[in-house]
Amino acid sequence: MAAAKPDYKRFGFIPQRQQGLLLMRLRNQAGDMTADGLRNLADLAEKYGNGQVHLTLRQGIEIPNVKEALFEQALQAITDAGLSPAVCGLRVRPVVTCPGNATCPYGLIDTKVLAKTLDEQFVGRDLPAKTKFAISGCANSCTKPQAHDVGFRGASEPVLEQNLCVSCGACVRRCPAKAMKLENKALSIDYEKCLACGVCTRLCPKKALKTGQTGYHIFVGGKGGRYSNEGALLTKFIAEEKLTTYLNAILQTYKELGAPGQRLSAVLAKEGIDLIRSRVEEKLH
Repeated sequence: MAAAKPDYKRFGFIPQRQQGLLLMRLRNQAGDMTADGLRNLADLAEKYGNGQVHLTLRQGIEIPNVKEALFEQALQAITDAGLSPAVCGLRVRPVVTCPGNATCPYGLIDTKVLAKTLDEQFVGRDLPAKTKFAISGCANSCTKPQAHDVGFRGASEPVLEQNLCVSCGACVRRCPAKAMKLENKALSIDYEKCLACGVCTRLCPKKALKTGQTGYHIFVGGKGGRYSNEGALLTKFIAEEKLTTYLNAILQTYKELGAPGQRLSAVLAKEGIDLIRSRVEEKLH
C-alpha cells in the first residue's frame, strides 16, 4: 500500500494541475518583506522551483513547480531562510493588511500591530471551513474588510466643540458621507451616516472637531468567489487591546453554529447577525 501523502495544504503547499508538482506559498506580516527576505525568496525560487515567483491577490507569495519529492526539504528551507510558510485548507488563512497610519495619509490606526498579532495567534487555527481576515486602517476599505469572513476597519469618531466652530463649512463640503450639516451657523453631525473616516478632523482649520472614540469596526460573514456576500457590521470602535478577545468569541461562535465545510457567510445567511452578535456577547461576559 502506498504511503499516505502529507497534508500539504496545512503548510501552504498546493498540488498543481501538473502531476507531481506543488505550488509553494509563503506568507508575510502586513504585506511587508525586507530586502534580505526578498533575496532569500529568490534563492528558494531558483533552488526549488523554476525561478518564477507569483504574488497572490491576498499579499501572499507563491513559488510554482516545486517537485513533490522535495516537499519536506523545501518546507525546512523556508524556515532556514527566515521566512514563513503559508496556510491553506480548512483553517485561518494569512491576514491581508493595508499600510495603516505608518505611511498612508488616510490611515487612522497602526494596522501592522494588529496584523502581527493575528498572524501569530490565529493563522493556522482549524475551523469548519477556510476563514479569511482583512484589516483596513480607514473607511476607504482598501483591503475590502466587508468581503472577508472577519474584517477589521479602522475608525475615528469626530466630536464637536461648538464654541470653537466658526461655521466655515469646510467639513460639510468635504464629508464623504454627507453627515455634517450647518443650520443657522450651528454645525451638527449625523452619527448614523458618519463613516468615522477622520476626514473632518484632519481638515478643520480651528480644530473644533476632535478625535473621539477610536478603534476598529468589525464585520463578519463576508465572502468573495462565485457567490459573493457582503459581511454584516457586528460591532464598532473596539480597542486594539480587546480585539483578540472579541475575535476568539467570534470564532468560537462560528465553530458552534457552522457545519463542516460551511463558511461564516453561510452561518450569517442562516442565523442572522442578531443571533451571532448575541452569542458573541455572551462569550464576552
